Amino acid sequence: MNNLFKNVFAKVLFVLLTLGSSAASADSFDCDENHCNLFARGTYPNLVVGEVAAVASDKEAIKVFRWAKSHGYWPTLPDDESAFVKLVQVMSIAVPNDGETTELTLLMSREEFETSEIYPGDFARYTSHLFDEPMSATFESKTARLYWDLFGCIAVLCRADDKDCPNRYAPGVYRVKDGIGLDPETGKPLTPVRKVDPETYFPL
Repeated sequence: MNNLFKNVFAKVLFVLLTLGSSAASADSFDCDENHCNLFARGTYPNLVVGEVAAVASDKEAIKVFRWAKSHGYWPTLPDDESAFVKLVQVMSIAVPNDGETTELTLLMSREEFETSEIYPGDFARYTSHLFDEPMSATFESKTARLYWDLFGCIAVLCRADDKDCPNRYAPGVYRVKDGIGLDPETGKPLTPVRKVDPETYFPL
């Protein structure tokens, strides 16, 4: 009887783990249930500090692009999915949200990504482009500039194997001008107030 119980328990545990793994992987770029985890119709304007949950494949990027264009997102971009994949890297960054986790789909330059690759498990920050940020020659043409104006900059703060490094930061979504913490889904200020230094990303 004891062995039978162990076998049944092992099978149930395997099924639960399998289902949990499937559900977790489905959260990234979830277009069917959650608007591809896009929280802005144009450039995402806020500072994001969190763990890289996923780096989109070309197929996933095209799925997000098609959904976004068909639902009125990114209205300035041409309907050219091949150019989008060539110029843009789609990422997912996870942040804490009221005891759970919210993933945000964010965009960066494919050129910048290939220069310094980012991997799932890395701890990173996202910011929209600043007005004085130097623009790569790749985006100087009128059409390519539309992509530059849409995506932001994602940079690694801690590599995945550096377990102590993220403890210096406060993962979340913040207002760029003053570092006030925001609800990652609504964009409204959190209560009680949370704040980081918008230049160092350290909690205040």
